[in-house]
Amino acid sequence: MAAIVAKDVRTVERWLAQKNLSVGMNAERILRDTFQIYEILAENDSDHTVRAWFLGMNPALGDRAPIELLVEGRARAVVAAARSFADA
Repeated sequence: MAAIVAKDVRTVERWLAQKNLSVGMNAERILRDTFQIYEILAENDSDHTVRAWFLGMNPALGDRAPIELLVEGRARAVVAAARSFADA
């Protein structure tokens, strides 16, 4: 998660420890998109597989990792790739 929102692990740990979370608009959008995609994938696959999917090269995304596109704000493409993967 830290890599996805371009923060260090300690920052994410602080966020998780707080009830009133203020992460910034861009990071919040990325977190929401990531969670939505996680839910799509986790219906049929293990956490290990989902993590590998986020970090691995994906032919449906031009051989780029989904995490890279999420950081760039291209969540729609990543959602489409996740749905395609989940339906396979």
